Amino acid sequence: MIKALTVPFFCTALIYAEAALASDPMRPPQFSPAQVEAASVKKTSFRLQQIRVAGDTSSAIINGRLVHEGDSVQGARVVKITSDKVVLKYRQKLKTLSLLSNTKHSEK
Repeated sequence: MIKALTVPFFCTALIYAEAALASDPMRPPQFSPAQVEAASVKKTSFRLQQIRVAGDTSSAIINGRLVHEGDSVQGARVVKITSDKVVLKYRQKLKTLSLLSNTKHSEK
């Protein structure tokens, strides 16, 4: 009788132990490498929505934020704002955003 009760008890205890380990917030990071890889692959994109040039003052809206020359947006520094484009420095490279780049006529 004791053997018949011992096996189901240990099987149940093993299932609960595995479930507790899976949801343990103190679990070391090496047990979840998929989360680390997903975070490092994340790609940053910039969307230029508006440019405003008034005299000597220029500004732009990138990803919903108002920026001026010298400001930063999502890790990129705004280098120059002209009437038709914005130049960003992101990861040691210059990236040019244009309002016309997404139009039908810009492909010609």
